[in-house]
Amino acid sequence: MALAKHGITKDTPSNIPLGAGTWFKGLKYEEGTGWNGTVLGATSGGSSIKLAPEVKDIEIDGALALGMGLAVMQGGTGEAEVNFAEINADILKMTTLGEILDEASEGYVEGFDCIQTKNAIVAGDYVENLGFVGYTADQSKQIIIIMDYALCKSGFQLDPKNKENSVIKATFTAYGDIDTDLDRVPIRIYYPKAATVW
Repeated sequence: MALAKHGITKDTPSNIPLGAGTWFKGLKYEEGTGWNGTVLGATSGGSSIKLAPEVKDIEIDGALALGMGLAVMQGGTGEAEVNFAEINADILKMTTLGEILDEASEGYVEGFDCIQTKNAIVAGDYVENLGFVGYTADQSKQIIIIMDYALCKSGFQLDPKNKENSVIKATFTAYGDIDTDLDRVPIRIYYPKAATVW
């Protein structure tokens, strides 16, 4: 029997991720209503998501190759880079780890949201259930990736140019709740089973 000359199968179109997808905050699955969340903002130029395990290879004297079973997990990291094509007070607050001043604050101006930097990270700075929803090429499957909590550590940078839309690059790092076990990277990937219909 000859080996196949390509890897295409009848399932290939429903397994190819396509498009930029959409970013949400507070993305959760609820019985009866399905997936719900608030759109974080429009993007331009796509995004990137990285989930990287940290692996320690145990070195054994005399072994000239890595040995199966001698690799140990030592944690990992998760990051997402989102290229926002729009700007609003929430995006400014997230990227600066700042706060929106209230009416009684010094610097407040009527008719404006004033975002000010601060000197401490508080619970509200973490985006709970930062989620990405993408689709396959034939639109038959949703691919959902959720960070338990995400903190934007890249800061705010705007590079306006004539005749071009500006993009704000925001890099989010995944964090876990310290009241739960911190023995895994706090990212979940939901990939539908073959029988799932949308």
